Amino acid sequence: DGDRGGRPQRPDGDRGGRPQRPDGDRGGRPQRPDGDRGGRPERDFSAAERLSPSNQKPSKKGLYNEDTLRTVFIITKDDDWKDEMEAFYRTDVAVPADLIVDGKLYKDVGLKYRGNSSYFSVSPDLKRSINLYLDHKHADQNLLGYKTLNLLNGNSDPTFMREVIYSHIARNYIPAFKGNFIKVVINGESWGIYSHIQQYNKDFLEDNFKTRGGVRWKIGAGGGGSGTLRFPGEKKEDFGGFQLRTENADDAWKEVRQFTKLLEETPIDQLDEKLHARLDVDGALWSLALECVFQDEGYFTRGSDYNLYLDPDGRFHLLQHDGNEVMSIPGGPGMPSGLRGPELEPFYNADNEDRPLMYKMFQIPHLKARYRHHLKTITEEWITWDKIGPLVNKYASLIGDEIKKDVRKHSSYDAFEKGLIESTSDGRRTKLGLKPFTIGRREFLLNHPEVNLPAPKIVSLTEIDLAKSTESIRIIAKTTGDTKAETVILWHADGFNEPYNAVPMHDDGKHGDGQAGDGEFGADIPTQLAGKKVRYYVEARSSGKEMASDFYPARAEAEPLTFRVKAPKASKSALRINEVVAENKSIIKDPQGDFDDYIEIINTSQDKIDLSNKFLTDNKKSPRKWRFPNGTHIGAGERLIIWADENGKAPVGLHANFKLDKAGETIQLIDSDSAGNQILDEINFAKLGPDQAYRRVPDAKGDPSKGGPSPGKKN
Repeated sequence: DGDRGGRPQRPDGDRGGRPQRPDGDRGGRPQRPDGDRGGRPERDFSAAERLSPSNQKPSKKGLYNEDTLRTVFIITKDDDWKDEMEAFYRTDVAVPADLIVDGKLYKDVGLKYRGNSSYFSVSPDLKRSINLYLDHKHADQNLLGYKTLNLLNGNSDPTFMREVIYSHIARNYIPAFKGNFIKVVINGESWGIYSHIQQYNKDFLEDNFKTRGGVRWKIGAGGGGSGTLRFPGEKKEDFGGFQLRTENADDAWKEVRQFTKLLEETPIDQLDEKLHARLDVDGALWSLALECVFQDEGYFTRGSDYNLYLDPDGRFHLLQHDGNEVMSIPGGPGMPSGLRGPELEPFYNADNEDRPLMYKMFQIPHLKARYRHHLKTITEEWITWDKIGPLVNKYASLIGDEIKKDVRKHSSYDAFEKGLIESTSDGRRTKLGLKPFTIGRREFLLNHPEVNLPAPKIVSLTEIDLAKSTESIRIIAKTTGDTKAETVILWHADGFNEPYNAVPMHDDGKHGDGQAGDGEFGADIPTQLAGKKVRYYVEARSSGKEMASDFYPARAEAEPLTFRVKAPKASKSALRINEVVAENKSIIKDPQGDFDDYIEIINTSQDKIDLSNKFLTDNKKSPRKWRFPNGTHIGAGERLIIWADENGKAPVGLHANFKLDKAGETIQLIDSDSAGNQILDEINFAKLGPDQAYRRVPDAKGDPSKGGPSPGKKN
């Protein structure tokens, strides 16, 4: 009792540095007559549901599973936790607590109030948005793989659903936050439903970019100015709108300076090529299209309230910050005046030089056409009550009863129910219901003359499952429709999060495309390295002043077609895998004195062979797993031992970056990239015992079998 997480006890009456208020002081707000609550009904907080962790059935589902309503139990160290969280708002200090989820105790987590309007416009007796840090005191502590819970109070959304719906749909097109709902209990008392949205941290990067590296920025709602991506100047202080969210990256602002200068100074006829080198252009256009379709208050309207990520390869990504006010009528700075419904223009701000990303990209006809296509695709795929309605009904079934009995929510249960299916007005401002927004937005966009332009139609595309690393891949696209495809482009990338390369396609009868002028287009993807997962799609562009495009698949880089590149077997090879030991207990030590697993290869030719840039692997999907160092040779008739110990930093000997599985696996010897990554030899071994070898007998020639080891010697 009284444990304050290492912080000293406070004397009675100590308010943590906050001045005492005289009795009746309302912080500058006018006094109200006795009993006056400004039209709000009296709250009975004693009616709050009381709950214990012992009453909860643990869930086996993931933390962000949308069909699961978890209850998290927070146990604070002090009864005055609300006062403490107010005192430490917008500081680096978190209030310590314990957490119980699914019956498991997580000690010493940290709590902080978050948000802006969701904090200042809310009484501390009602729910405020909370960040919960699992790693507050224990760096490796996490909840089902995540270190931060982002609990949002639904301050401006009586349905609590807007951000969860937005995240659900956005993840189909861009790296976006996961989201669901969580019930929060603090010191045994229910605080009701919170929207649970993934934090913009390294966990998010790992989920979406397969890395924890790179640099993150948040451009807040008041970012404006320099946050619009318009070049603000040469000095660090000119970039104050970019709030750095990555440690030890103080010089990263120079990358933003370089990028904004590129937007500012590059002539339009050169911008396309230079922009693709520094920006995920397709992802940025999807992000802008999402903001427009959902009437989000982000870069599209404000030029702020978005996230920016610089990946380890030096490309920027335009990402969403939040979606708590989507599917409504946006207000505030940068918003169109007079908007009364779901009628935000698809090219709003396109001529605004203070939104340089749109202003410049939309001057490039095929990028404007790509944005138009993406906006139309999102609308056709998702902005229909046939798709959003079932999602809303599922969420309502999950959280409706909890919202009804929640005594700390910001609006009534009646507002929750009405907000799903109808719009309301207080005489000053209309609050769009989810259903009216969906129906109205679809009708507005799909009938808009700048969206509903005639475009070519791609009806089919060659689909590949596997390709050989020694061969190029022929792709055929078939187009049809009244609008002719003037230009057709095959886009391909040889890895995850890699920039796409453009290959012109031809309808000339010379590229496997049938007859010239028949609407079929052909082109080749060049030979690719073994093990690569190649991504590809096709774009067909119309001619004319206002270009329109079609893509196959429709989601382009958000969901391309893929194929894996396979290493073919070489017709002959002088190199053989001669012996494998997967559990070396006492046979031979490596140069560092360890009994490690090993692979022995032999040169059966009469000539010295250069092994530089050849590969060994124990994974067929990753044939280029371990590369022989430059300058590695094996003489005629010689044997060479490679230690399978993951000890690549060892200064002496050849040490692969994998270990052998004594239960059995496949080992392959792969040729260099320049030779097409052919399989020079492979061995498939079953379970091996201690000091047991799988070796070729006769030596270097026979089929492999289990037997005694003889490293460096004839089998």
